[in-house]
Amino acid sequence: MFAPLAAWLLQRRIPFQENAAIAPHLALGIGGTVRLLIRPRDARQRLAVLRHLAGAGAAPGIPGARASERSGERPYLVIGGGSNIAFPDVPVQAAVLLTQGEEAPPAPLLLADEGALEVDAGMRNQPFLAWCAASGAGGLEFLSGIPGTLGGAAAVNAGAFGRSVADVLLAADIVDGQGRRRRVDAAHFGFRYRDSRFKLGSEALLTLRLRHEPASGEAIAARTRENLEYRVTRHPSYRLASAGCFFKNPQVGGTKISAGKIIEESGLKSTTLGALAVAAEHANFLLNRGGGTFVDLQRLEEKIRAAVAARTGIVLEREVIYVSPDGKKY
Repeated sequence: MFAPLAAWLLQRRIPFQENAAIAPHLALGIGGTVRLLIRPRDARQRLAVLRHLAGAGAAPGIPGARASERSGERPYLVIGGGSNIAFPDVPVQAAVLLTQGEEAPPAPLLLADEGALEVDAGMRNQPFLAWCAASGAGGLEFLSGIPGTLGGAAAVNAGAFGRSVADVLLAADIVDGQGRRRRVDAAHFGFRYRDSRFKLGSEALLTLRLRHEPASGEAIAARTRENLEYRVTRHPSYRLASAGCFFKNPQVGGTKISAGKIIEESGLKSTTLGALAVAAEHANFLLNRGGGTFVDLQRLEEKIRAAVAARTGIVLEREVIYVSPDGKKY
């Protein structure tokens, strides 16, 4: 199933590995091997791979994993920064494309006609905010401290400080399930709280068009630092292996409440299970202290969910994406 793809990649000198470890490419560091790990050097190679795979019948997804559900077709997954996804301990029979290539993504473009900018979906959030400060593009500082790429942030509708990607996204260039490059508007995303059609969907993001507000570089940099400092003082160290907030904040009586707070009030802060632990700084962060397994992650998730449900009646919903052995995300 994967031999023709490997030959196609080899012929075009697109870097790839067979039976490669996936954990080093994931923020949580949990996962076994994948059948093919593809790392295009640049945006041009990435587009070629996406179009080839989609044209072959598989279905791409951002930020991590959707395989075609039709039998006999080759599953593949697309990963941005790998910040909110975990793979099983067993080998995954799928090709995984990493958007982080050897070359840096092209610089964003300011579009003077509509107060917008265009950015490659593979660009990481923090370098992007540095560019915003240098270019006077404000209103995007809420991304400060959110790990991963702009494409991943858009796919999961990431946000903080009362704003999310849905508030600033105008349009995007995508590769659809038939391998066609298309421009879509914000309505195509179907944004919901920490979700969009791209999170578990069959289309891949190439570039994003975002609304910005003119501001001084000093003001943008100051807000970015302030937001980052707020997160750093309340979250576990970014040097620790974590997928960020593990559960969505539940809505009770029309009001969102902190999942971390109700997990802490359920007596689970600092709980450990194998190499995994509930963070002492913020109970909605699960940490991999080294050698954590997917099986233990699932066990800890269920322990937390059961304890919270027993105490409050609230059923927590997982924010982190899981991947099945046959390459489907759920």
